[in-house]
Amino acid sequence: MFKPLVNTRLGWVLFLAFCSWGSGWVPGLTRDFTGFMLSSTAVAQSQPKFEKMLGNYAEAILQMEPLRLQSYQQVQQIMGGALPTNVCKQSDLATPVDNICDRFFNESAEIIRSNGLSLTDFNAITEEVRKNKTLKNQLDKELIRRKRN
Repeated sequence: MFKPLVNTRLGWVLFLAFCSWGSGWVPGLTRDFTGFMLSSTAVAQSQPKFEKMLGNYAEAILQMEPLRLQSYQQVQQIMGGALPTNVCKQSDLATPVDNICDRFFNESAEIIRSNGLSLTDFNAITEEVRKNKTLKNQLDKELIRRKRN
């Protein structure tokens, strides 16, 4: 009357979920949804680690800001007028805009690394600052302190 649980879709979903929980690997689909992949799970960083890196993060932000403004203005001149949110993530960019975006990403990555952070750490701190008001307040204070010096 009932099929064994492993032969049903629900059974496979539960099986994969349990395997990923137990092993630290997460099943998923490729970006174009044509294939299956496994990736390791991201372990949440503790806030104290972020607090230790906040000075380096703030310095990287301050160093990247002139580059960001310059790149934004250059893209704005080429595209004319208001730009879409995250313009550099658009798929059909004109070659000059694409070159500006590539240069911005490459130079930003170098600034991040020169301030003692990995790109993974920088992105994790960015996400945590968006979610955590206490950490955002600490970052704001650090940015103000560094701008004064």
